Amino acid sequence: MRLDTAFLVKFLQFGCIGGVVFLFDASCFWLLIRLTGWPTLARVISVALAIALSWALNRSLTFRDRAGGASWRGLFTFALSQLPGAGINALASMLAFTSLPLTHNNAWLSAGVGACAGLVANFIMANFFVFNKKSPTR
Repeated sequence: MRLDTAFLVKFLQFGCIGGVVFLFDASCFWLLIRLTGWPTLARVISVALAIALSWALNRSLTFRDRAGGASWRGLFTFALSQLPGAGINALASMLAFTSLPLTHNNAWLSAGVGACAGLVANFIMANFFVFNKKSPTR
């Protein structure tokens, strides 16, 4: 079985951007917990902001060869495509934040658990459904 190098490079780029987005997401989560006192609200807002940043960076870098111009429709399509991964991310991070001994009440570690849990789903949706050559909403 031959590994598609271009596919692997895109996945690694997506993962690296995911690392940057993780730092942004975890920072927002931590800050919003401090500002609101409501971890669930903080998580919803931080995930939404992270999706917007991920779209902008991946459209400009990872999928620049397949991305059209920036548009609200493109952001909306990307956000919808990322909902399964965001759901996996948010659920895993909240479970980690509230239940796992190592990550209990630790916004940074619990957001990391969520980011890892949602990475593959997010890449599949971005690569095959949003930033593909046949997509009218690139």
